[in-house]
Formats: sequence, structure tokens, C-alpha cells
Amino acid sequence: MKLFFIYLIVVISLKLSNSCEPPDCDRLDCGTCGNACCSLEFLLQPDPNTLNIMISSLLHNGGPDDHYKFVTSSDLRPYNISCNFILQGIHTTLVKKYNDTLNFAIFPETSQKYFQSRMRAFSISQIGGAYCDEGQNYKNLIYLIKNLNVEYIENHVAGCEPTPRR
Repeated sequence: MKLFFIYLIVVISLKLSNSCEPPDCDRLDCGTCGNACCSLEFLLQPDPNTLNIMISSLLHNGGPDDHYKFVTSSDLRPYNISCNFILQGIHTTLVKKYNDTLNFAIFPETSQKYFQSRMRAFSISQIGGAYCDEGQNYKNLIYLIKNLNVEYIENHVAGCEPTPRR
């Protein structure tokens, strides 16, 4: 019995040390992309160029928790394709210092009058074997979007399923 309680304490401690730091940790994923991942699409008010500058700036400055990093950005407008900009960043988790890769594709939004941009956002755990993420990949994306301080509409694409409402 004593061994069981020691085992239970170890399991609970490991669980707590690997957890996403609330808020916004309620959208966990287990293996949707082989590893844990989250794919969302947003309608956002700023035009694509302004949105690209805003996200790039947030990533360059460490983001809202100082754990984001800018990797690269490309202007695709000269190629006359539907996507205007692509960006990549990395988020390092607060608790265990794991890295997650963030990818963004920004498109002009023409079907809405208020929202000028549509953005696909994707986060995937870099560590091999990160089957479940405790909601971290969702948090990586939504935390950044919320800190743009613009109006947006969020749509789920894959992974990080919304919690059913009761």
C-alpha cells in the first residue's frame, strides 16, 4: 500500500510538471498529427500586411510570455498566389522548456466586410513522442492571437477539439 501511494505521488507530480499553464489549456490534443498539434483558422480585422507586421513584431519581441521566437517570414504577394504571407515561430513552454513549432499563412479575406484577413495557424510539438499536449498547442496559438488586441473569429480545423458545451 505504501508503494502505491509513492507511485501515485510520483505520477501526480510528473503530470503537474508537464502541464500547460492556464488559462486556455482546455483544448488538448492526442496524436492528431502523429505528435500533438493544433490547427485553427481565424478571421481578423487588420489587412494582411498589417497582420503580418503585428505577428512578426510579437514573435520578435518574445510574445506575451517572453517565450515566443521569430524564425522566418516570406512575402508571397509577388507570386500572385492566394496566400500573401507565411511566418514561422517557436514557442518554448513555461514548465518543462519544450519547443513547439508555429506556422502561419495569411490570406486576404474578400467575403467579409469587417474582417480583412484570414489566417491559418498551426502548432505542433517538436519533441518526438509528445502524443498528448495538455492543451499547450492550442494555448500557443490563442495566447498570441488574443495579444494582438484585435477582433477575430476562431474556427477549429484539426487537433485541439473544442470542449463540448453542456
